[in-house]
Amino acid sequence: MAQAENFTKLFTINEANALLPIVRPIVEKILENIRRLRSASETVIRTERLDPEAPNLLDRLQENGDIARLIAQVKEWVNEIQSHGCICKGAEQGLIDFPCMLGNEVVFLCWQIGEPSVNFWHRIEDGFAGRKPFLEPEESDPDNKPSLH
Repeated sequence: MAQAENFTKLFTINEANALLPIVRPIVEKILENIRRLRSASETVIRTERLDPEAPNLLDRLQENGDIARLIAQVKEWVNEIQSHGCICKGAEQGLIDFPCMLGNEVVFLCWQIGEPSVNFWHRIEDGFAGRKPFLEPEESDPDNKPSLH
């Protein structure tokens, strides 16, 4: 089980949602750069007749200045997101996790590009596949109400 001290910040739902106006445009820029990166990579592979299965393909692609700049920019934006205390879990899918304390366990509040707000959470070990929507207070067991904070 992850400990709270393993994370620079623990978010409440409100704090995670308040950060979306900052995070969302960065994620959109990352996704646009990834689209450009794919296109540029396909062009280089085709024009230089590179083997798409070669183990050193990424190294060869990064020799191209445009591709190297796109990769560096994506890394910079991922670091910018993470500087706020959230985790860029899947840049290509636009997935962001916000560490949160649920009872005595650290879990992730989970947001994906296209979603209007942070409405899901999952245990760290369950990953995206274990995403669950927040329960409405009246739906939760009165003796075992989750306290996401």
